[in-house]
Amino acid sequence: MGWDNVRTVFLDRDGTINVKADDGEYIRTPEELVLLPGAAQAIAALNAAGLRTILVTNQRWLSEPSAQPTQFHAVQDRLGQLLAAQGARLDAEYHCPHAANSCDCRKPLAGMLIRAAAEHGFDLAESVMIGDSAADVAAGRAAGATTVLLRAGGGEDADFVVDDLAAAVRLILA
Repeated sequence: MGWDNVRTVFLDRDGTINVKADDGEYIRTPEELVLLPGAAQAIAALNAAGLRTILVTNQRWLSEPSAQPTQFHAVQDRLGQLLAAQGARLDAEYHCPHAANSCDCRKPLAGMLIRAAAEHGFDLAESVMIGDSAADVAAGRAAGATTVLLRAGGGEDADFVVDDLAAAVRLILA
């Protein structure tokens, strides 16, 4: 695929834009959200190039009986503020609040990507999925998107493997 065909970039959140919580833990408060170095600048570069940027994130902790959806929204607000402070923005956000194996939106399934394409009227063949896990790659593949895996996640079957979000954006915009 030629990068000049790309119109939309899907981004995972934890481990792609911000520092991931420890295994088995989740980012539950705004104070816990810390951007990865260069992530905001990379998103700002996508914005400047006119590419739609859409967040797609699994948030299984929201399926717990004690979960407070307002906490998730506060974290998302903080993400938006941190990005805006560096001239970046997300054009849309989708999240899966469901337990594993209980829906069609949870990555590695493509439900969030398919819903975004339907709601925003774009062709998934003109999109790229960037994330740090095999589930991100699988969701992108299932949707028909080009996939970019951030190296921390290993090499599972992605179209491209790079070190971080900034490197992924340089690849797309080159």
